[in-house]
Amino acid sequence: MAFVVINLIVGSLIRPKRKDEKGLEPYECGEEPIGGAQFRFDIRYYTVALVYVVFAVEIAFLFPWARVLKEAFAEPGIGGVALLEGLLFIAILTLGLAYVWVKGDLDWVRSFRDLKGKSEK
Repeated sequence: MAFVVINLIVGSLIRPKRKDEKGLEPYECGEEPIGGAQFRFDIRYYTVALVYVVFAVEIAFLFPWARVLKEAFAEPGIGGVALLEGLLFIAILTLGLAYVWVKGDLDWVRSFRDLKGKSEK
């Protein structure tokens, strides 16, 4: 708690004080804001972003697994289990990617006819 409080106090003493109209604008980059700050994104944007996050997390898990896999084979019985666990993890993610791909959620531009045909099924 003391660390947080001390940093807040030091930050309030060091940072510049901007009380003018320009400093209170949402963007201080010099560009005038165009339109409102709240607008809708297409749901496909979020779908692609979530798929990216899933595969970024996959890479974060696979790097340490690949690093210790060589050492796991040195111990009897552990190397095969570690290899199977890693392959099962990759297989589950591959099935998930195949499902999203077949469903068409990775297609960025879809026609209205494609959407209408999927809703009737």
